Amino acid sequence: MNRYLIALTLAIWVPAAMAAPRAIPGINAKDAYPAACVDCHVKDMHLSTKLARWNGTVDAKSLAAIQAFAPKGLTLKGKHPPVTGKDIPASCLKCHAAMAKAAPPLAPLLHGIHLASGDQSDFVKQFQGECTYCHKLNKTTGTWSIPSGAEK
Repeated sequence: MNRYLIALTLAIWVPAAMAAPRAIPGINAKDAYPAACVDCHVKDMHLSTKLARWNGTVDAKSLAAIQAFAPKGLTLKGKHPPVTGKDIPASCLKCHAAMAKAAPPLAPLLHGIHLASGDQSDFVKQFQGECTYCHKLNKTTGTWSIPSGAEK
């Protein structure tokens, strides 16, 4: 390998290798939202408040977006039953379990709502789509979880 190629390789590789790692909340940076959903969805952003607006009907644009995450063959009716904000997101799993047939499963629904619109997503704009704002790593066991609790 000639000296020019070695110098070029080092000029490209060394600065990238020496760059500081990106800040990942809860991993190598402070996590401002340790309780995930309930730390982020506060005041007029409470999930119970948002869903209460849908007790009557869901607007057509939102309904179409959510329909994309519904189980095959299920047509959503555009109405969400009343909920409390006592145990979010665990209480959501009663209807939105992974194998749910009467409602969209929670994981694809939330990933779709928060990430599918890319740069148009408020979650991507504000939080750069960082997974660890929702998914929490137990550094001792290496396991991931999503905290659940009462709205604040």
